[in-house]
Amino acid sequence: MSQPLSHPDLRRRNLSLLLGTLLRHEGATRKEIELESGLSKATVSRLTDELVQACAVVSEPAAPAAPSTRGRRAETLSTPAALGVVAGLSLGTRTTSIFVTDLAGRELGWQQVRTPEWASFEEAVDWSVDVTTRATEDLAGPLRRVVVALPARASDGSVISQAPLFMTAIEGGDFARVLAERLACPIGIELDAAMVLVGLENLGFIDRTTSPVLLNLGSVLTMSLRRRDGTIAGGRTASFGDFDLIPIDTGIGSSRLGTLLGARGLFEVSQRLGHPLDAMDELWDTDTAEVERLRDAFLAALTQVIRMIAVMTDPRLIIFTGRLSPLVRRCLPAVEASLVGELVEPPELRVIGHASNDFPAAVGAAQEARGEAVVELLDRVSSMGLDALR
Repeated sequence: MSQPLSHPDLRRRNLSLLLGTLLRHEGATRKEIELESGLSKATVSRLTDELVQACAVVSEPAAPAAPSTRGRRAETLSTPAALGVVAGLSLGTRTTSIFVTDLAGRELGWQQVRTPEWASFEEAVDWSVDVTTRATEDLAGPLRRVVVALPARASDGSVISQAPLFMTAIEGGDFARVLAERLACPIGIELDAAMVLVGLENLGFIDRTTSPVLLNLGSVLTMSLRRRDGTIAGGRTASFGDFDLIPIDTGIGSSRLGTLLGARGLFEVSQRLGHPLDAMDELWDTDTAEVERLRDAFLAALTQVIRMIAVMTDPRLIIFTGRLSPLVRRCLPAVEASLVGELVEPPELRVIGHASNDFPAAVGAAQEARGEAVVELLDRVSSMGLDALR
């Protein structure tokens, strides 16, 4: 049988509840806090005053009330950036983006730089620490958490596997551990496709209630999906979404689905065929016989992957993003025509093209970091009270 909360325990819990309510909004009045939190007017008034005195909440007067209005003048309450900041770091094969917010989700900064080819593990860590430090060092609050999005397999939020060629130096669990030591905050490692999905939802490009599947066709193919319960499937092992495990026969011979749906794989295939691509945009901008063979193989692989996803997950929407999205857009009419004759209710196929997916991935990673950091802070407030904010 659970024990009733003592007065100090109840006060700490109410502090955490009130603070959590404010962190979900950029600003709220005391009345709005009462309605959302369920706390009494007296409790909200008392705890808000304590939080304002502790500089954990900022009070700003609302517009002047009409002369005939009685009672206390309304005010808007919000949390300052001094409570802490978080960062989403998207390490792409060509560019890296970092997106920084405070714990209420307000944007504090965004930067994009070219990703270098690291010669060693130490060089990769030094560079990542430098990028993150420069983006956050002048901000008022402490760095609470960083989530790193990668075009690689991620397990347990810390272990990296199957990274692109020049990123193999950071495979394993040491990258997250050493980065956490150097930045003095928790580090999470996430699949870039999952963070792109979260970022696109956060930016308003897609509605999360559609439970979409996202295929990020970059240098390598990665996949993410949102389950109907609202969670994002990450898989129990690194095999999740690894289409390199699945063979396919096309007009250019035997290959793997993942190979034909990633820029690196397509370039390697073009070399094997004796007609290496000079630039990836040849695949959608030119019509030579050699390019047509590659494009047909890509079309076959894309159609097969969509069939598999449609049968296994039954999504209403499949989204395509990444470096090869122009090629997907060119092939989409043929794919849709094929699926209409095969599936009773084909899913909607939508291309969301970006010059780079690093920005939505960084936005999604920052959102993920913020969620974890807020939970951690509120848990500390529940057990320590105002001391957790000092």
